Amino acid sequence: MKRSWLTSAALVAALAAAPAVAQETIKIGGIAPLSPPGGVQTGESLRDGMRIAVEELNAAGGVMGKQIELIVEDTSGVPEKGVAAFERLASKEQVVAVTGSAHSAVCSAVGPVAEKYGTAFIAGECWSDSVTAAQIPEVFRITVANSLVYSVAADWVKEAGFKHVAVISENSDWGFGIIDVFEKNLKDTGAKVTSFTAERTVSDFTPQLLQLKRSDPQPDLIVAGFTGSNLLLMLRQAYDLGVAPSKNTAIFAAGADVLEPEFWNVMGDDGVYVIGNPAGLPGKPDTPLSRSFAKAYEDAYGRPANAVAMEGYDGVMVIAEAIKAAGSADREAIQDALRKLQWDGTRGKIYFPQTAEPKWKFQQWPEVPIFVIQYSKPNQTPAESEILWPRAQATTDSLLLQP
Repeated sequence: MKRSWLTSAALVAALAAAPAVAQETIKIGGIAPLSPPGGVQTGESLRDGMRIAVEELNAAGGVMGKQIELIVEDTSGVPEKGVAAFERLASKEQVVAVTGSAHSAVCSAVGPVAEKYGTAFIAGECWSDSVTAAQIPEVFRITVANSLVYSVAADWVKEAGFKHVAVISENSDWGFGIIDVFEKNLKDTGAKVTSFTAERTVSDFTPQLLQLKRSDPQPDLIVAGFTGSNLLLMLRQAYDLGVAPSKNTAIFAAGADVLEPEFWNVMGDDGVYVIGNPAGLPGKPDTPLSRSFAKAYEDAYGRPANAVAMEGYDGVMVIAEAIKAAGSADREAIQDALRKLQWDGTRGKIYFPQTAEPKWKFQQWPEVPIFVIQYSKPNQTPAESEILWPRAQATTDSLLLQP
């Protein structure tokens, strides 16, 4: 009897630990900053993009005949909370893969957890090179790396002829990466790069901005390397102090919050001439999928889709496509399929090269569309703004619109 009881107990334990493929639904995990100090609106856009993907998949019959169940955990943009969230998803919820995040420090922190559980992590809106440079086999990225996006931005800076670039960034992997890439790419151009760093919780940028206002010469471009509501506060303060955007100084917002409607709530008409750097624009490429996603997102949430929402959608979809290709929701099979994947997403054909050098290119989608945009009218969406760069897709002859 005792032996029979142990066998039954072992069977129960085995069933409890069985992967999600044995369940009635296939569970996909999501992580995002949904509470402060994280960039809440960025997190909500990621999550809502994921939801549109799941609704679309389930309306079409699911994957392998099973409905997709999305479980999203809040990271608050804090690495320790991100690790705990990933642990819960991988162990307790038994998800087959995870997507999302925002905040590079969170993405970097959860990489080893993804490796521990053998669970693919599709990183979105985490730009630090370190996320993929760690070359963890379970980590894939569907947004840009700092070295990719800011080298493009630096090309625009060089072409536009800026001579004194000032970077005010948060002291994170992402923030330091912004400074590093601009310094490297502008090293031989004669342009001066001045940099300041601060805790990402700082909300008063008056000292740094006044120092720039008093400098001689004043910077002709300020790069605002913060995320969340503090990015918007910096932009507001820069305008109120008469620093930028102005006739003499342009301002380039590196954080994704400049792409959200809340940007206009904070800035009002003063947001005109602010520059952004989205890793994707709805309608570019102009494909049926890009159009249908943008419509579904706006119908569902009453706000325009942007690059972050597109990343949330694409993250779930590449997991679903990998499951279809593998014919299995086994975690290892999903990873193998992701390495062979070529899927036309909302922003182009997504694939993950196994490039070894430079290290950040490992399982990094290399063709993320990158734009430098500038608002020319109040309340524009990113898709309605002027594209300054790349020149092949520019909507204006000018490299910079000035007040």
